Amino acid sequence: MKKNILIVLSVLFVFFTATIIAVRYFDNENNHQVNNKNDKKLNKMIEEEELPPSQSSFKIWNQYIKNNIDLMSSFQPQDEKGKVIEKENFLATLENGLYLPESIDTNDIIPIYQLTSLHSKAEEKIQRSIKSLAKKAMHYFKMEGSRLPEHDFISLEGKSFNEEQTKGKLMVIKCWFITCRVCVEEFPELNELVDKYKERNVVFVSLAFDEKDKLQKFLKTKEFKYATIPSQRNYMKKLKLKQYPTHIIVNGEGVIVKMVSNVKTLAMELKRLDSEF
Repeated sequence: MKKNILIVLSVLFVFFTATIIAVRYFDNENNHQVNNKNDKKLNKMIEEEELPPSQSSFKIWNQYIKNNIDLMSSFQPQDEKGKVIEKENFLATLENGLYLPESIDTNDIIPIYQLTSLHSKAEEKIQRSIKSLAKKAMHYFKMEGSRLPEHDFISLEGKSFNEEQTKGKLMVIKCWFITCRVCVEEFPELNELVDKYKERNVVFVSLAFDEKDKLQKFLKTKEFKYATIPSQRNYMKKLKLKQYPTHIIVNGEGVIVKMVSNVKTLAMELKRLDSEF
């Protein structure tokens, strides 16, 4: 009798154990299927998410950058959540190619740029472009605070501009060459800056690749009010420039305080530094 009872209990135990295992198995399978469905829905939602207007094409993004962003300028850098971060960290993040800069505030002195994610469906050309722009901006940013290499510039008119003569003065340097179309197109606006600051303690000097005779002939057809220094290709190599034109602002102690690539940003930086000269 006892033996039969034990057999019955054993069978019941095995039955209930098997039932529990089966229930858990099917529950897990159902949960797995639900999770897969949820994952697929999420992925579909991400894929169907519309591109931000500024990322809809490279042409549109490139125009947005030209109109709203200059990574070489002085700006307040913010992360995705709006927290202020170091400019070096901001540029390093852009160099990774996963984020883009977005203009949040464009006041006249210090604009605000915030990091925004690069959409997975954005054109690859956008990523390549921002990485290149950030790399150039980082290079110039790291040069700020260093001393301008030793120099003794002699202008086309024979005037000397060395460290002793420019000490205590703000020196604005333009690096260019005759066949650089953009370099020449900004002459009128640069001339306006010379006129604007002519009563101030500022020296405007241009360093050109070209030889003296070519520059003299060329400048007869194009008014340029900077003191122009010929044959400066080797000197500009010391500056490790990444593009032309490049504008360099040097303080009265011979230290580079800003390097930018266009006259609009140059004018903004001079306005920002106005109280210093």
